[in-house]
Amino acid sequence: MTGMYQRDHMLARAGELKPGDIGLINQVLAGAGIRQRLGDPAENPPGSRLADLIRVPIVIETGPLALHADPLAIQNAVQAARSADPSLPELYADPQAGAGTIVPGVFFADGKKSGHGMGWVPAPDTELGPAEPWNPDAPHPVIALLDSGVRPHFWLGDTGDLLQPVSLPFLQDADGLDGWRSPIGTVGPFALGAPEGTHWGHGTFIAGLIRQAAPQARILSMRVMDSSGQADDSAVIDALNWLAVTQAVKPDIVLMSFGRRAAPNDATLPNVREAVAKVLARNGVRVVASAGNDGSDELVYPAAFAAEPGLPVISVGAIKSTSEIEPYSNFGPWVHRGWIGTDIVSIHPLTFTGAGQHQISKPFDDPAQPVQADSFAWWSGTSFAAAFVAAQLACGLVPGLPLPPRAAHP
Repeated sequence: MTGMYQRDHMLARAGELKPGDIGLINQVLAGAGIRQRLGDPAENPPGSRLADLIRVPIVIETGPLALHADPLAIQNAVQAARSADPSLPELYADPQAGAGTIVPGVFFADGKKSGHGMGWVPAPDTELGPAEPWNPDAPHPVIALLDSGVRPHFWLGDTGDLLQPVSLPFLQDADGLDGWRSPIGTVGPFALGAPEGTHWGHGTFIAGLIRQAAPQARILSMRVMDSSGQADDSAVIDALNWLAVTQAVKPDIVLMSFGRRAAPNDATLPNVREAVAKVLARNGVRVVASAGNDGSDELVYPAAFAAEPGLPVISVGAIKSTSEIEPYSNFGPWVHRGWIGTDIVSIHPLTFTGAGQHQISKPFDDPAQPVQADSFAWWSGTSFAAAFVAAQLACGLVPGLPLPPRAAHP
């Protein structure tokens, strides 16, 4: 068993759990030779999970013969039992949120979970209702989304080619607009027959969140991140400098759900700072950046620019409630705001069979087979908390909540 899943709990949909289900599931686990059993789920705080997911505790054994909990084995045993008894609720292993690889000079999307597999969990389409209709006569604040790009998805109203940019009234791809060119080539979800990368759907997922929380906002998609979730300094600087001067579109909010630490004798971070300052100097533009998933107070940029005088960046961490920080969320005086970022449901371009099983060793050497385009997923990270805060700004609301002090973390 790897460390890629939380070993102390499983996830279940609250609406599916009935009295007595936990006892039945424990009988299934015993019959499958699995020594772990499940405890009674605790109630979630109101509004703590957008997807109505709740945590079902795994009773951890102690002693010299104790086995580590194996969430994938539990998930698979319950899934197999559902073929005979569909009334059993589905259980899902919860990918463990953690830090992405830190590479000097390279920003990393902080929606990544620990390990190198996919961070998202496939979700049923019943988790997300239809998008709110687009009102052409309403105000349309523009959110510039610097990310991995937005792919077609029926929920957005576009069922076009996955290789082509999305063209919708509320979404515009900036590639080719007013002289700007994306440094990331438009490529499909497969390279040599394998899934291209963990973050191929990151920008699409965030676009779905914005569409849910700010349905009249327009998204300007700027593809600066590759499918592994990495964007180098030059790509980010170029996009920000273009946003600071272009007359083709006026951004109201710039959203960056990625970050990196400062490197020793960092030569390019001052240029990133200068580009952020240029965007902020444009009348009315706000910059939102996610704080990162390291569970640390070490500065991560661009979010950490929020601590510098004259750079009013809105830095966003992930919270469980008004009094608790998520364990994976970065924290400190440079992280000013927080919002729910765990077990969030949104759209994803593609679902893979056995996505969880393929995280165990070499996730892309023996790829899972694609089974459904236009899918849905659960994902966790400060990336998605930041997306909600950007949407709140677009709606004219106070963005997020004050981040609770670290002392409030258990």
